[in-house]
Amino acid sequence: MDNPVTQAFPRLVYCSEAGNLFTLEPTAGLVRQLTWNWESTEKRKAMPSASGQSVHTWPTWAPDGSRIAYFGLRGMGNSTLETSLYVVTGDGVESWELVTLRNGIPIYGNWSPRGDAFAMLIQRGDRCLSLEIAYLSRPGAATTLLTGAPLFWSWSPGGDLLAAHVGGSWRVTEAARVLVLDAQSGQIVREISSHPGDFRVPAWSPTDDLVVYVEADEENRNNLFLIDIHTGDKGPVMTTTGNIAAVWSPDGRSLAVGCTAHPESSVSAVVKSVDLASGRISPLLEHANIAFFWAPTRDEFLYVDVDEHGNHLRWHRLSRTSGESTELVRFLPSREQTLMFSFFDQYAVSHPPIAPDSSALVFAGFLPGTSSPYRPITSPHIYVVPLDRAAATRSVAVGGFACWSVR
Repeated sequence: MDNPVTQAFPRLVYCSEAGNLFTLEPTAGLVRQLTWNWESTEKRKAMPSASGQSVHTWPTWAPDGSRIAYFGLRGMGNSTLETSLYVVTGDGVESWELVTLRNGIPIYGNWSPRGDAFAMLIQRGDRCLSLEIAYLSRPGAATTLLTGAPLFWSWSPGGDLLAAHVGGSWRVTEAARVLVLDAQSGQIVREISSHPGDFRVPAWSPTDDLVVYVEADEENRNNLFLIDIHTGDKGPVMTTTGNIAAVWSPDGRSLAVGCTAHPESSVSAVVKSVDLASGRISPLLEHANIAFFWAPTRDEFLYVDVDEHGNHLRWHRLSRTSGESTELVRFLPSREQTLMFSFFDQYAVSHPPIAPDSSALVFAGFLPGTSSPYRPITSPHIYVVPLDRAAATRSVAVGGFACWSVR
């Protein structure tokens, strides 16, 4: 099937309050509904245990912007839950069930850079997590590549390999591994490390066959390494005692590396910039934060922290040229937004919060005055924050999660 024509304006996809998906072009003001539930919103509220109750969740755009993959869950609140992976064209004209998940609970998914396959994290049983891949050319079938928990991965730029981290830290379990897998067969191409440290995603460069990962040493330190997957050559980048999160710049020339004060913390005490050409490491953000992201087309950096009173989260924009940081907006995140921040290094590429032209930011939650931290009085909204001009944050929809197309 030919790909639909990609729209000229940056587009969002968002999850509505009723569990349906919509696309939105904020510049043009064009909204399209992509999915429909079996029951109306009124019936869903009156009969929350209805057998046909369904939701559509965690949408993500294909790399070329032509399609959106999402998970469908039907029978919410019942003992029997039907789950599937669906694909819909960006214009909403055509949609299909790519594969049924056999009652597995979908956790997360991301597209191959080729746009021909979708990798999924599925919970099967109380503790088992499964990395599975479905191909557009083979509807109805999914291949299990790896099982274990926790489990994180990233795609190679060519879309034929995945770097996966399973089992957490080597200090916790000897079964922990960092591996490179063939996306078609699931066979192990290379074992990167049998001693992983405290980190989540083995992040593949967007332009080269380089993977960044963390290895633990006998002195209880976490060492950040870069490895060339084809040659096996590797080199240390930095050493710390805390948890590490590394996010590649869009051009693959730099790494933003967040380091926590200790392995149990989820708050980065500092973020450093690593220039790959020179090996130079410099401070990028000397400020505690819970998530950080590169602007796709600007020398800017966006991050989220907690305000001094602990009542709200705050989005900031940091200019790498001037070093000036500007607070953009204070808010309380939705449930889905909170999960995204908790694993931001996994979601940064697949569910970007920043528009591909760096013109705007999107998030879901509550602005001050619309709810309290303890008892929200309204449903979460989707908010767009313009970055290319002085304009106010505005609500564009009621919903719990949104992300931009990659292009």
